[in-house]
Amino acid sequence: MSLYMTRARYTPEAYKGMIANPAERASVAKGMFEAAGMKMHNIWMSSQGEVVCIVEGSVVSGSAVAMVVMASGAFSEAESVELMTPEQQVEAMKLAGKVTAKYRAPGK
Repeated sequence: MSLYMTRARYTPEAYKGMIANPAERASVAKGMFEAAGMKMHNIWMSSQGEVVCIVEGSVVSGSAVAMVVMASGAFSEAESVELMTPEQQVEAMKLAGKVTAKYRAPGK
């Protein structure tokens, strides 16, 4: 399983609904992620009108959640970025050193 930082921006219509009927949304998000086989570690609202979550799961589960979120009409955009540990970053650096010898830039 991988960790992802997921960001989504609510639509104006979603904000109208929240103003008309204020309620916490974290439990709804947690239930959605769990239904897809994911674990929600944290959720925040940004000062820029975004929902920011740290979730754990597979790329397939994350893709399913993205489809549900965008099909709901409550969000105008959503993106997820896979996160890695500092140790995984060192592994990537070492692998990049090996791959560099096999790659030639266009025109070189």
